[in-house]
Amino acid sequence: MDPNHVPVADSSPYHDALAECAAHWALDLEDTELIRDGINHVFGTVSDAGQPVIIRISDGSVRERSELLGELLWLDHLIRHGCTVTTPIESRRGEWLETIELDIGEMHVSCFKRFAGQSVNPATNPAWNDELLQNLGREIARVHRASDDLQLPADENRKPWCDDKEMQIPDPLLPCYNPRVTEKMAAFLEQVKQWPTPSRQFGLVHRDLHAGNFLVEDGRIEIIDFDLGCYGWRTWDFVVLLFGHYYYPSLRVPHASPELAGHVLSKMVSGYREEYTLEREQLDSLDEVMLLPTILNYLVTKPAIEHWQTAFGNPATTVAESLAWIEQFWLSGERMDIDTSQI
Repeated sequence: MDPNHVPVADSSPYHDALAECAAHWALDLEDTELIRDGINHVFGTVSDAGQPVIIRISDGSVRERSELLGELLWLDHLIRHGCTVTTPIESRRGEWLETIELDIGEMHVSCFKRFAGQSVNPATNPAWNDELLQNLGREIARVHRASDDLQLPADENRKPWCDDKEMQIPDPLLPCYNPRVTEKMAAFLEQVKQWPTPSRQFGLVHRDLHAGNFLVEDGRIEIIDFDLGCYGWRTWDFVVLLFGHYYYPSLRVPHASPELAGHVLSKMVSGYREEYTLEREQLDSLDEVMLLPTILNYLVTKPAIEHWQTAFGNPATTVAESLAWIEQFWLSGERMDIDTSQI
């Protein structure tokens, strides 16, 4: 079963796993809510002691147990090095990850402390401001700097970006994809595999850092949902936010423009450079790095348009229209117009 293709209402295997894992973490499931579904199902609940808990259930056919353990080791390392990131909770057996056997296959379950903060909507919330963006840049830099000191075990490691399942173009190609588009994407990906990977510019990255994946409380930022984390170019953690909120038609903020995106980028970079190095050559290649999230979005979203239309809150510019925009973008050979003059 591929959870990218599961309709929002069809969560029964995940609810089966949820029921089985309750005893592992002493959970009270009476008021459990589904927070999001997609590559994983994420639930909010409380422990028997009344503590807020996040439960994440991953389909074993999509995420290998070893890969998930690598993520949890990474999070533990970041926390011990002063980063404010989502905190794993050990089960009663002292495990960060429990595997549930169901008729359809394995489900891997992990639990996290639920941070008291809230996500900030960049389109409507005045808290989305220069100070927030600078603070976010600092937190990203701390994650990158601490990650450079981590050597994960070979059998519990994260994957390079090019080996991740979400970046694989299906062969044979699914009928929903435009073959002319995927041909161009495939050619570009082969080029990217030849890019240099210098230290500090390439390493473990979050790779999904949009407004929904960090929480804010009294100016304090906690970065959450490291599931897409991989080895990639560090600027990936800038371009995902820019692409999602300032370019992608279904999600972009009102009055989005290259100049506004450039301002947002400049504030994030300013905060980042207070904590870690960022070379000008990294910024000069942003337009090419930003092509990577367009590919990821297309490959994941295209087979399940209705699902993602609902997951994105039924935006006025539909997901189908946004995917058509991505297709036209690739067919035209354009590049993202990113204003870096403000940096």
